[in-house]
Amino acid sequence: MPPILPPGPVDQATRVVLRRVNRRAPGFISNMVRSRLVGHQVEQGQRILVYQVAFTEPPGTVEVTPQTVIEFID
Repeated sequence: MPPILPPGPVDQATRVVLRRVNRRAPGFISNMVRSRLVGHQVEQGQRILVYQVAFTEPPGTVEVTPQTVIEFID
């Protein structure tokens, strides 16, 4: 079940950093994660497929836009 997000406007993310939770996941899955993130709100600690949101800029709940820089770390 997805987390309940606060109603109302949120800041647009300039940067979202994702940490891989499952080390055996294939590398191409990052493209699937990108497509799922754009247009949605995320917050630190939230899981998306095999990744977890490590942090966001600005901090807190943010909306991911096509201009958002999405980084993947191990």
